[in-house]
Amino acid sequence: MSITIDLPPAMAQEACDYVTVHGTTLERMFLDYLAAELKRRREANEVMSKLDELTRRTGARLAGEAYKFNRTDAYEPETVYA
Repeated sequence: MSITIDLPPAMAQEACDYVTVHGTTLERMFLDYLAAELKRRREANEVMSKLDELTRRTGARLAGEAYKFNRTDAYEPETVYA
């Protein structure tokens, strides 16, 4: 497969300098980046799937009406001082 990327001249020069210093090629740099990104995305999807499964399994244990925060519950009742 052939892919063409149109880079601004300054970025193209910086990329060429980078690969020269690191002894690689633009193709290898791009493939390494793409492989790392795809791996990261697969791992993130796996973690999210595990979280969804855990939520699905443990969510059934919750019962009753959902808690609603009421600011007045955070303070002690007012008392009259004589």
